Amino acid sequence: MATAQLKKKVIAAMDDLPEKKVQEVLDFVSYLKLREDEWFIDFVNRRGALARAEKKAGKKLTRLEDLQKGYR
Repeated sequence: MATAQLKKKVIAAMDDLPEKKVQEVLDFVSYLKLREDEWFIDFVNRRGALARAEKKAGKKLTRLEDLQKGYR
């Protein structure tokens, strides 16, 4: 399917969504763009290694729900 047609389908699918859901779509698009950046990949890899080391050392890790509270 051509890119222009896909974009039209996305816009049509969002047409009747409430504002909050449209914002979630925009946030997701931003995330998709961000995760392609080299610095973000490096950050995730470093943070993952740190989390594994802390878990192995017996430290308590922060729950995902607690981390997400700061972003809502």
